[in-house]
Amino acid sequence: MPSVSYTIATPLGFVRSKRVEWLVIGLLTGLCLLLPTQNSTLDAWYYAACVRHGHELFQPHHLLYNAAGWLWLHVLPAQLDVLATLKILNALAFGGCLLVLRDLLRRVGGVTAPVAGWLLVVGSSFGMLRFATENETYILPLLFSLLASRSWWRAVLENKNWQWVTAGAWAVVAALFHQIHAFWWLALLLGTVATGPSGRWKKVVLYALPALVVPLAYVAAMPSWELPFTLSAFWRFVFHDLYAGHAGAQPSGRTLLLTSINLIRTFGQMHGSTLALLRRWPALGTLALLSAGLMLVAVRKLWQTRRASAVASSGAAQSPPISAATPGQLFWRTHLLVLTLQVGCAVWAEGNAEFMVMIPALLALLLVNLPGLSSALPWAGASLLLWNLTFGLLPAYALRLTNTTLLLARIQQEPKAWWLLADSNLILNQLHYNTGQAIGPANVLPAPALLVQRPGQSQARFRMWLAARRAAGQHVYTDALDGPNLIDRARLTQGGDEAQRQLLAGYRLARIDSFATSFGPVYLTEIE
Repeated sequence: MPSVSYTIATPLGFVRSKRVEWLVIGLLTGLCLLLPTQNSTLDAWYYAACVRHGHELFQPHHLLYNAAGWLWLHVLPAQLDVLATLKILNALAFGGCLLVLRDLLRRVGGVTAPVAGWLLVVGSSFGMLRFATENETYILPLLFSLLASRSWWRAVLENKNWQWVTAGAWAVVAALFHQIHAFWWLALLLGTVATGPSGRWKKVVLYALPALVVPLAYVAAMPSWELPFTLSAFWRFVFHDLYAGHAGAQPSGRTLLLTSINLIRTFGQMHGSTLALLRRWPALGTLALLSAGLMLVAVRKLWQTRRASAVASSGAAQSPPISAATPGQLFWRTHLLVLTLQVGCAVWAEGNAEFMVMIPALLALLLVNLPGLSSALPWAGASLLLWNLTFGLLPAYALRLTNTTLLLARIQQEPKAWWLLADSNLILNQLHYNTGQAIGPANVLPAPALLVQRPGQSQARFRMWLAARRAAGQHVYTDALDGPNLIDRARLTQGGDEAQRQLLAGYRLARIDSFATSFGPVYLTEIE
């Protein structure tokens, strides 16, 4: 088995390697700071609205994220835009993830490990770059989980009491920033149990001790939701998203499809906008081919190295990518469990891409000792960076993928009209951000095909509702017809124009306005 090495082969080479590592971290962090998305998600707007107006600073699924954003906002000058300020926080947390990952890879893999290459691959993955340039809740908890693994590894090697407590504390903080990281905490706990019989339960108690903070934190947050101090209220508060139907899905072919797509997207951007970009700017195909060429070079380098290694070992069986030393095996198996639990949770959450953001970092930790990767990693990292800049970061920063400014103004100008919108939650959250009114107007509803999917709704009921609105002389508008035909999760969920038109059959559809986007106009249509 390959062993964990702590000897320096060439001091000069090691110094150069360190410089490259710092250069990669600085370059990628700088890109995230310079290229924040200008097309934020509906969740990003909602979190920013809560931070800006002090609403729901303690949300059960990610208890401390909004509160941390509120504190961060009050550290910086008051004139800064709140949404932009929170994106800066995530970009800096992204840099922190790479710094901690660098240290952890060096500790696990030794000074000869290809740390710079792994940093480039992990930092260039779309899952990391996407959330480092957005106000989402996934980068900060990853930082704390990586800190937990770092402290846990030191505790395994040095077995100092405070290190076990520190590891548990970081893992608890991660879980308080997002509940999905409770699985990371659990895997490290089981890894602590597996450390061996000598002082096993003392280590477990020390590691688990900080978890006592979790119920106290949730109890402390309950008054902000005006909840009574009862066991039932506490339980439903902790698992709010589960009871609200926001988490979990039955296994299905659609779930597996979304999981597969989002697993690929964790490394390279794949979206309806990708084809639209190539159609509008065919020259981008050159960059796509260059990226593919770089990845092919990486594959060839890996094949050549593995082949040479196989010849050198005279056909000896390949060793698993773990240290021969017991601590190395324990680290590998524990973080394989982390990866398994996190991917399982993502599948359970209908292939949720957000729950896969930690996969690149975990793969780096698992494969850092695998021989033959050092020559391939820089090429693979360069390929991912070029692809994700071309089809991810730069379009999100420079292009107008959505245009809601005029629509928001019209909604406020016509408060008695009804609005059936392709992304009603985005509009409601932007209104929340702009006005400070946490409860949005009741006249903003989802597009017809999505509205009929609500509990208790049906096509017949929607048609009756629409007829009543028109009989009362009320205006009914929609923006879900004839706009840019991008294939995304929303279109897969609610269907295209055909699904909308089927529900609107018999009504005259009159275009009354349009809103320009980089992929064509979004039309505002009155249903008459």
